Amino acid sequence: MVTDCCSEDLGELNSAQLLAIQLGIEHEGQQVATALLEQCGGLAKVLKSDSFWLRYEYGLSEASIRRLRLVAELASRAAKEALVNVNVLSSPSLVREYLAEYLVAAKREHFVCLYLDVRNQIIRVETLFSGTVDSASVYPREIVAAALRVGAVNIIIAHNHPSGSAQPSDADHRVTENVRRALRLVDISLLDHLVLGQGEFFSFANEGFL
Repeated sequence: MVTDCCSEDLGELNSAQLLAIQLGIEHEGQQVATALLEQCGGLAKVLKSDSFWLRYEYGLSEASIRRLRLVAELASRAAKEALVNVNVLSSPSLVREYLAEYLVAAKREHFVCLYLDVRNQIIRVETLFSGTVDSASVYPREIVAAALRVGAVNIIIAHNHPSGSAQPSDADHRVTENVRRALRLVDISLLDHLVLGQGEFFSFANEGFL
């Protein structure tokens, strides 16, 4: 049983123990945390779990669910802050890792823009669109306007697939081409479009589409 999480190395605790601590049920709820992890298939999916389901399937209180949402939001904001000033060409894996953390609790698709300076360092990260990412819901003119506003030279776009698969759809290909063409009109380059799934990613640049 965990008695004092502040006085010990949290890295020595397993995921169920850490989850129980965060939910405020460490003294009686490790079995609940273990069952929750097993049914969801990992921490990332626990963070995305529906509040109604958590409350009625596992008996979690509103306070416990709020604590879960808070840690997900803090992780997302910390990842967003950490992206700034990262060089995307020298640290591509780091960028993907941060993006995965940034979108870890997203239940819907989110379309993210990474604006880069002349040295390909990230100067800003912005979520422009939420919902289903398709050619009708992503507006290239808004991406161009935001890029000009922050003085971006290059851009990387990214979005997540909450379903888990990182394979791009036909709509993803159309969005990529529409954004690329719009940026080219103002001499800004689209370096990549990253699609993040559950533990996997797809790079349009690496696969030869850009």
